Amino acid sequence: MNEVNKNTAIIGNLTLFFGVFLLFTDVFFLAMGIIYDMPIIRYVIYVKLVINSTNIFLILKKHYLLSTGIIYTVILGFMITGVVCTGTAPAFQLYALGMLVCISYNGYLHKRILKKELPLVLMIAIHIFCYAAVYIYAGHNEPIYDIPKSAVNILVIFNSLASFSIVTIYAWLFHNVAIKSEEKLEKMAMIDNLTGLYNRHYLLSSLDRMQDGISEKCWLALLDIDDFKKVNDTYGHNCGDYILNSIGNLSKQVCKDCIICRWGGEEFIILSSTPECDTDILEKLRSTISDENFVFEGKTIKITVTIGAAYYGDCSSSMEWISRADEKLYYGKNNGKNRVVFFGK
Repeated sequence: MNEVNKNTAIIGNLTLFFGVFLLFTDVFFLAMGIIYDMPIIRYVIYVKLVINSTNIFLILKKHYLLSTGIIYTVILGFMITGVVCTGTAPAFQLYALGMLVCISYNGYLHKRILKKELPLVLMIAIHIFCYAAVYIYAGHNEPIYDIPKSAVNILVIFNSLASFSIVTIYAWLFHNVAIKSEEKLEKMAMIDNLTGLYNRHYLLSSLDRMQDGISEKCWLALLDIDDFKKVNDTYGHNCGDYILNSIGNLSKQVCKDCIICRWGGEEFIILSSTPECDTDILEKLRSTISDENFVFEGKTIKITVTIGAAYYGDCSSSMEWISRADEKLYYGKNNGKNRVVFFGK
């Protein structure tokens, strides 16, 4: 399941959850209206049952935007009814605050996934206004029903649990979205999209962090695909992308203990992770690539690479280190290609 379908499923599941949640609360409040003789509550619940049942049908038909609007309207309407009938003591007004998190997250999902924007500022303003209005009303008017303390306690517990459960669920979802977004942005900044290898930015950042602790015996190699332009010109750029991706995969397989990056174009950098990392793997990588039959759209293609490598030695900077490897790479390119040339050997 791709990310769009996954997030669309989240919208559907959340909307359905709220639809079912409202039906559950209808049953509870209907029971309270019957037990404590609150006719207005009962009549409102009868209407809510019809609306919420219809809304379940709309949700199943994937009318998520319409369903979301109905859900918010029903919750606000019943919050107002609850305060008018029983006052602020049973905490019906908590629903207005609890829904703010839901409005924000659902607005984000609708805008990003369904490309349908909820009037976020307007909806938040309406909820805040309703919250303030019921308090002002309750401060100047007595509740319609004088229910016993036991009923107030039951309603406080239920309304508090319901409101805080909703806030907790959506806060958790927001938390996950924030973490995943950061991870995705970090990956985009550090990973080459085509090959899945680390990119130039990651390598330079890693070298800067390693600068003080790099051993003179650590080595860095620049790998360049020989005659890569001919591959693109002969077989097309899709084939070129296939070759780049394949070279990246072979490099990861052979140089398991190394940091491998796509430096740019058809160039890769292989960095030894420890001083003990054997330089023989570069020759193994070269021969593995040379012996490989790359098959693209039924055509077998032979590829060779030239590798220039250098020990860190007395390099004063990471760019000097890369330049030394680059010098050996061009020496190999100008002297037959398909070889490994090492600085310091």
